[in-house]
Amino acid sequence: MDILYAAETVSFDEFLDAYDSSQANSEVKGRSILMGALTNVDPRARSAIATRLLDDGADATTTHGGVNALHALLGNARLAPELEAPLLRRLLDDGADVNAVAKRYGTPLQLLMSQFAYTDEALAPFYDVLFARDDLDLLMIGAFGKSAYAMAVKSKRRQGLRARMEQYVTLHGIEIPEAL
Repeated sequence: MDILYAAETVSFDEFLDAYDSSQANSEVKGRSILMGALTNVDPRARSAIATRLLDDGADATTTHGGVNALHALLGNARLAPELEAPLLRRLLDDGADVNAVAKRYGTPLQLLMSQFAYTDEALAPFYDVLFARDDLDLLMIGAFGKSAYAMAVKSKRRQGLRARMEQYVTLHGIEIPEAL
């Protein structure tokens, strides 16, 4: 079985049957196994496989097509924020760029904001991880030529997120341009 395909599609136990720790940083057609694991549709498998790969030395700074590991994780249709927040923290601690801008999705926070199937309350474990970072740039221009902050200010759906942003801005002494 192709190890990238396994990372993308099978359970953790099935993945382990096909996997050898020397493959932690392997790529198939320019795509790392970690990026594949982060797109597995099953949140439990996704989290377990990605964590195992990171434990075995997989590079959390991996990208593919302008998308980084955080975009891959947070862009899934089925999220389990309580389960996956530790994985998000691990990716960040291991070097994934919290402010990376993907052409189609913007920053990882902007991509998470676009997960309209989830309320701010449901996404709170992810927000907790992101807002614990001192290097989170809410004014980074990303999707639609706007920052995450500008998008939250205009959104009626993300009032909980906007409140978190206001706290972050105040806590970190960030000046918001009047144009927003």
